[in-house]
Amino acid sequence: MFLTQEQVRFFRHNGYLKLPYTLPVSMVEQLKGAIDNALRERIHPYSTDEFGRIIKLSSLAARAPVFMEVITSALILDPLESLLGPNIELTLNRHNHATLTLKGAAPPRLHRDILQWSRSLVSTIIYLEESTVENGCTRIIPGSHFLPFVGTPNNGGTWMDEHSVYADLLNQALPIPMPRGGVLIFDSLAFHSAGVNTTEGTRLSLTLAYHSVDELTGAQYDSTRLLVRGERLYRGNDLF
Repeated sequence: MFLTQEQVRFFRHNGYLKLPYTLPVSMVEQLKGAIDNALRERIHPYSTDEFGRIIKLSSLAARAPVFMEVITSALILDPLESLLGPNIELTLNRHNHATLTLKGAAPPRLHRDILQWSRSLVSTIIYLEESTVENGCTRIIPGSHFLPFVGTPNNGGTWMDEHSVYADLLNQALPIPMPRGGVLIFDSLAFHSAGVNTTEGTRLSLTLAYHSVDELTGAQYDSTRLLVRGERLYRGNDLF
């Protein structure tokens, strides 16, 4: 389902958009089953918290085939094409993971997913369990993708609380509850975080990052990117 002009305008203005549908129940169940198996078998690569609990499964694209099925699904790529154009790549070395938000996890911090606007991404979160205020739904500061870059120490202040210039906005994040199978897309420069899980349950989600094919490097093979729609165009001046 391609986006309407009003949906594109909303995304550009606010920095995020809830897609108006959910993924098929069968796909969600397959994804959750593959993750449950990886958690049970502790299949690398993964990250753990201070209690040894797995909180992140990395390299989704290289795991079970169902992950590539959703990564390349028209349900994901059609709306992204409305924002990125017909030639789209998945970034393998940013996101490309499943996140398990647990009770007692470290307090979340608002952050950006990329340093500056010349290499922005569309971050995409797929919720495999209902995401509520109580179990730590995503929080976003609308319009924060337009906030200035501070220059130090990392030309964007990936972590919002490290920079006093953003201090007045730290309490402006809005919770974005999502249904099971729901998909949230947002500008990677929008400040966001998970919430705090105060329940005994979990909040399981997949996080992916997409961008347009770079017309100045698109013809070059790069193991950190995966072409998922269209072609790798090259429009460098040296062609002429």
